[in-house]
Amino acid sequence: MRSGRDAAMFRLANVSAWTLESNAHRWGRGYSRPIGKGCIMLKYFLIKLVAAVCILTSCSMLPRKTSVVEYPALNWSINTQKFRESGCFGKLQASCTELIALGCDEIGAARFHLGGLQPPYAVMECIHNNGEPSNREYFKQPPGMDTRFRSFVILRDGKYSLLIKKSEFKQIFAPIEASDEALSYAMAMTSLSARYDIDPKANVDYLVDVIEETHVEETKGGFLVTLFDWDHKMGCDNHSFYVVKVLVTRDGDVREVERQVIYTGYSCFDFGALTLDEN
Repeated sequence: MRSGRDAAMFRLANVSAWTLESNAHRWGRGYSRPIGKGCIMLKYFLIKLVAAVCILTSCSMLPRKTSVVEYPALNWSINTQKFRESGCFGKLQASCTELIALGCDEIGAARFHLGGLQPPYAVMECIHNNGEPSNREYFKQPPGMDTRFRSFVILRDGKYSLLIKKSEFKQIFAPIEASDEALSYAMAMTSLSARYDIDPKANVDYLVDVIEETHVEETKGGFLVTLFDWDHKMGCDNHSFYVVKVLVTRDGDVREVERQVIYTGYSCFDFGALTLDEN
């Protein structure tokens, strides 16, 4: 049973072959000249050629079969545990005087995973709701619809302090000595994401055959961390999504070594993430 397109191509091949046969008659010494074997062979050659083109074209239109290499997912509960225990999380109560003095009206979870950081200090987002904070140099307005000022706040040795520069973060958390530590550190320093939710059957246009979820490989130069990124265009559109390889040295230096588009798909982004500033 042929598809509509295959049937049309088959008819086209027959018409082409018939035209050649007719011309062979006309160009001979008489219209009654018998058809030569060469014309018959050419007819079947054309049919086979058209069929082969149809098969190749159909194969090229099939969706790519992408497989996903899975790794154990992170436990994100650690990100809020310590601040919840202190009672200063979400909209701050009057009793959270130290955080309020720093310019925080709300405390939210950081976008990077805290579980591997050493020392195991809690790092959260400090959100300033109204106007500009007095210590403006520590606050940023991430891109997107939420225009509130934000900074990171760290709870270290029982005291809160603001944190917004990569050099400060490195001074606190380097050196890097283990894989889980490298993962948390890389996420914080690059603002890239860990992903364990990639569905090979999702309604997106995959551009690679294999995708490895977030994981860490130890190398001679330190730790190679697999993370993910997007094109950072705000709004609803067809976005590009990337897998990114990041090298974290034991001294705490971070360098992107590879970036590849893995799929494109329709998504909506209204809010950008808070990031650490360059030194």
